[in-house]
Amino acid sequence: VADPAMKVKLSVLLLSLVLLVSTLGGVAQTCANGDDTCRANIDTQKQASDPRRTITIDNLSKYRADIHYDDGRFGKIIQTVTSKGGSPNPISTFVGHRFFVTMHGVREGLVDPTTDEQIFFTVGGDELNDKFIIPKEATTSKTRCKDRYPVCKKEAARGECTNNPGWMIVNCCQSCEEKEGYGHLIDSEVRCTRERLNATKAAFDVGSLDDLFTRWATEEAFVQYEPNVISSPGKTHGAEHDGPWILTFDSFVDDEEIEALLKGAEYGGFERSTDQGNIIASSGEKEKVVSTSRTSSNAWCRRECEIMPGVKRVSNRIEEITGIPQGNYESFQILKYEVGEFYRRHHDSSGKNKNMSGHRILTVFLYLNDVEEGGETAFTDLGISVKPKKGRALIWPSVLNDDPDSWDSRTYHEARAVVKGTKYAANHWIHQYDFRNANVWGCSGSFA
Repeated sequence: VADPAMKVKLSVLLLSLVLLVSTLGGVAQTCANGDDTCRANIDTQKQASDPRRTITIDNLSKYRADIHYDDGRFGKIIQTVTSKGGSPNPISTFVGHRFFVTMHGVREGLVDPTTDEQIFFTVGGDELNDKFIIPKEATTSKTRCKDRYPVCKKEAARGECTNNPGWMIVNCCQSCEEKEGYGHLIDSEVRCTRERLNATKAAFDVGSLDDLFTRWATEEAFVQYEPNVISSPGKTHGAEHDGPWILTFDSFVDDEEIEALLKGAEYGGFERSTDQGNIIASSGEKEKVVSTSRTSSNAWCRRECEIMPGVKRVSNRIEEITGIPQGNYESFQILKYEVGEFYRRHHDSSGKNKNMSGHRILTVFLYLNDVEEGGETAFTDLGISVKPKKGRALIWPSVLNDDPDSWDSRTYHEARAVVKGTKYAANHWIHQYDFRNANVWGCSGSFA
């Protein structure tokens, strides 16, 4: 540098940097060749100053288990480990972090049978790589009414036992017993009856189904939605197929409403689609399992999503045309299928339905975009295929006109794989009895 003043400035800056490094890191320590004790001391100092750790968790118990990070509230699931020796990938974490273990797919904690205390693991500072063991004896608690989380008392104190009773009774039973006297409701057979929840009014009587679809096909009020009867008993009303009712309204949702539904999906976020497994606890919990028959992603339209004006308009319109109150509807499920993704042959209800809300009696399926190729909804036993079309509603029943408490086995269907493009869709499933209140009280298996 030619300028003397600039040389001075650079010298001062260099000195400042040297002092800063010395202050933050001290003088670097070196070891003579072969001085293993010196090197071990350096490693110990580095380890003590670095809070990062790697842990693994081996599962020796008979239960498939979910590992949750304890965030001070209800935990965040991070891994699933198989039973009897399963060990997942290492977990990158920090000193002081804590983890707890539950049965897979539900929140029922695994406990030490000698103390009935839930199993927790806390990351210490001694080892960079640590291993924790879920013991062979780990089991579920014998105490039916207990709190699963330390935060339960606080949640009960702020009124969540009445605001969100199903989830709280199952997960914070002890606190809800102390606050509201709800402990006996941990038994789903006590908690989940139509009489107790005032859900005894059926949506469909004998003949209601035929009456509804006939009105859609014939009355002037529905012409604006462009009805097209694809299948009907006796091939009536221009249907090409003789069979159960299948109908489309080809102009049912507009661009603004579609945008609202897609925007609403962002609140919850798309996740790999799951199915409900078996009921695995007397509390009524059903195991949540990753679906092998469908590879789509879905988001549930709840809270912020379902109060969006565009979303409300669509639900209100469905209520208006069906005459069935929205309390019987499951929240909108918003779906995304990428190329190659599908949903294999399935039925929207089941032969022996013992749910408090009864069968899903109707599916209202909305196509939110055009798909370049593939993505059809195919009724596999009927030889019927419906192509996605933006704004179209496809509606079909899952029950019989002459016995709406019995399913119609003819309406098996599948979502064919998308060949080109992306498919977006949304659906309301409509139940024979009230669903929304049943869901709030934890009587649908999902505790949403």
